[in-house]
Amino acid sequence: MAGFLKRVRRITMAKINAFLDAVENPEEIFPQLVQEMRNECRKAIDAEAIAVAALKRRQQECDDLQADLARWSLRAELAVREADDELARKALEVQMATEKRVGPHKKAVEQARVAADRAREARQDLHDKLHTLEYKRDEILARARAAKSQEAVQKVLAGVEGGSGSILDAVARMETKVTEAEARAGAYAEVATDVAGGNSEARFRELERRQLVEVKLIELKRRVVGALPAGEAAPAAERTS
Repeated sequence: MAGFLKRVRRITMAKINAFLDAVENPEEIFPQLVQEMRNECRKAIDAEAIAVAALKRRQQECDDLQADLARWSLRAELAVREADDELARKALEVQMATEKRVGPHKKAVEQARVAADRAREARQDLHDKLHTLEYKRDEILARARAAKSQEAVQKVLAGVEGGSGSILDAVARMETKVTEAEARAGAYAEVATDVAGGNSEARFRELERRQLVEVKLIELKRRVVGALPAGEAAPAAERTS
């Protein structure tokens, strides 16, 4: 029975290792693994039935021996009552020989009982493992299907995001080039204006800038001190306005 249990464990672990090696396709591997476990459960049931039958045979043999022992004991007593010492001696000899056989038969019964108990425990253990495997099968297959779907979605999203990212990058580069071209065009326009108007145009712009600064300064002083200091007049541009 111990050899049977070791063989069951070896076969079961081999199937589990095979499943782990081929975990990328659990839809095919798991049914095979469950079927193998069911086969082992049937073998365990057969082994338990054989062990129980052996126990019953050993127990029946021991019971029959005990009945013979009791019968020869009664015969020896009967012979003594009838004053037949010779017959009593023969009965006692058979009784003593039977008593010697009782011990080994009881030991055989105990061994058979232990084997039957182990067979029953092995069968229960395999059934528990089968139930656990079936439960895990539903759980792992559901997780595997979800992971497969998620992986497919991620691949699609990665393709979409990668393509849109490259398009947006190209648009951004194009926009940068357009901005740079506009800046160059504006610079060229300023240079052309300076060349056409000469230095006088630049001098007029400088005078206008200074006058605007003076106007803003006077406005600031009015807000701060309330009036202009004596002898300080507004710029020509303010008087005109």
